[in-house]
Amino acid sequence: MMARALCLLIGYLFGSLQTGYIMSRLRGFDIRSYGSHSTGATNSLRVMGTGAGAAVLLGDALKALIPCFAVRLFYGGRGDIQMLMLLWTACGVILGHDYPFYLGFRGGKGVASTVGVLLALDVRLALLWCGLFLVVVLVSRFVSLASMLSMLLLIVLCIGGRLQGALPTADHCASEFMALGIFLPSLSIWRHRSNIGRLCKGTESRLNLRSKGMHVGKK
Repeated sequence: MMARALCLLIGYLFGSLQTGYIMSRLRGFDIRSYGSHSTGATNSLRVMGTGAGAAVLLGDALKALIPCFAVRLFYGGRGDIQMLMLLWTACGVILGHDYPFYLGFRGGKGVASTVGVLLALDVRLALLWCGLFLVVVLVSRFVSLASMLSMLLLIVLCIGGRLQGALPTADHCASEFMALGIFLPSLSIWRHRSNIGRLCKGTESRLNLRSKGMHVGKK
């Protein structure tokens, strides 16, 4: 349990590095006061422009990839628990991103950080996830819808892997792995609950990749 707690803590510290918040503060404002009030990449794009959104996306993905991949390397000789410990680290990253302690536990929704986790876990899974995400965005232009459907895919794959005995961990850790594998995408879907309401009402904003941002911050 100590090793799990340590991985969770390391992940949380990395996840708490709020790329969107830091970038907005450098521009003289708090991004949580604008748009959807999230510190994530989508709100950063809408508030600060396309370039800033891309930078936040990269930063949020890297802060998940680095600790998760480091833990994977550390447990390289323990194939029975290697991926399980990676998921505990990922859990810390997502919790840190969503609920940073120094920002009143107001962060993002964990979508970009999920990309980093998946890259550390399995590149093929990351490509599948990103493929679905991009298809939904291109068809609907709703980032929130793409995010939730992509998270739902992870839940389905995790349950299917457990039923088929194909999860990348030892049998005695399979239930624990599945619990974490379902919890993380479910948390992201729950964090999108306000988006679900706007989608149902037809008031959800569509993505504009050429956004110049809002006129806030330093002149």
